[in-house]
Amino acid sequence: MRCKVIVAVFIACIAVMLSVCMCGRDKPEVVPVLRIGHVGHDHHTALYVAALNSPMFKEDYGLYLEEKRPGELYDMFDGGKRVAELELIRVKGGSAMPTAMAQGQFDIGFGGLAALAFFVDKGTSMKIISPLHSKGDMLVVGNNISAQNWQDFVQQAKRSERPLKMGFKAPKAIALLIFESAMREEGISFTYNANDTEANVILIDMKGAGKLNPGLGNSIIDGYVCNNPYCALAEEKGVGRCIADLNDLPPGLWRDHPCCVIGAMENVLSEKRGAVVTFLELITIATDYMNSNPRIAVESASKWIGTSIEVEEKSIPTSAYLTEPNQQWLNGACVWVKTMDELGHINGRLSGKTDEGILSELLDLTLLKEARDNVEKRKSASAI
Repeated sequence: MRCKVIVAVFIACIAVMLSVCMCGRDKPEVVPVLRIGHVGHDHHTALYVAALNSPMFKEDYGLYLEEKRPGELYDMFDGGKRVAELELIRVKGGSAMPTAMAQGQFDIGFGGLAALAFFVDKGTSMKIISPLHSKGDMLVVGNNISAQNWQDFVQQAKRSERPLKMGFKAPKAIALLIFESAMREEGISFTYNANDTEANVILIDMKGAGKLNPGLGNSIIDGYVCNNPYCALAEEKGVGRCIADLNDLPPGLWRDHPCCVIGAMENVLSEKRGAVVTFLELITIATDYMNSNPRIAVESASKWIGTSIEVEEKSIPTSAYLTEPNQQWLNGACVWVKTMDELGHINGRLSGKTDEGILSELLDLTLLKEARDNVEKRKSASAI
């Protein structure tokens, strides 16, 4: 018994000594982890610019990413201090982003405004925290369609002896909503029923942008509406032609229409606020670089996505990149929600709201304002 007591006392003494020794050592660094969902097309190029051009960010702003696993894992540094770890997670489409985010797969998502608005309307606790991109959606037709522009397409759709089969990538895709609205305006009848031979156009869900060009090449569809760079790829592959920028379609509501945004779960905005603000600074800086030198966008998108430089030279100019929520962008967000309401795509929190009510439910731009103010301070400091 006495021996057991001595052993116990000895073990306790060793434990105390070890704890004292450890007190003098640095504790392991713990930083917040931001899981970021993106789609992998060039509407999200600001993210790729930030990941692929670290030396430029470091020299100009002291805020940069350090690659740990290409395309997937990065450390974010501010002034030489590691402030967050970024896990980049690719999802199948911008319309799928809110679904994955609502399921807890990531904290921040890059994807379509319309899809995110649909989830907010259903009561999901997420917000749009920054503009990202506008325009960039095209009407593409196959080689069996003679139309050269939108008005040609309208006439061909109305006069065709059979319905034109037009593909889309996802039910809540922005390109589809614009196309539906434009066809209503022009008096083109359309249906989702493949057996309805009375309609001018049959809309076909191809279940992903990656299936549009193969479907066009195999004559499963006669054309499609989608975002670039898939449209530019159709021309490169010789399976189709871009005949209209959806930005220009009637009824005249879509000029510089908001497309992709950055969204986040509301709990993330409070629990990881500092890291989210710093990340938005990074995206703001990347967007500034792209707008001042589009070649950075072309080369970064080509390298990240694997498209050719020629494709991105066609694709990037059809888009606009921004993190400034100006009045035009705010008005565009309201137009989107009201159009979705008119088409019957929403019937919850956003339905029937005024512009003010829509923006209140949909947006939280407080973190972006802080981020943009911080970027201006960085610019001022670097100019001294």
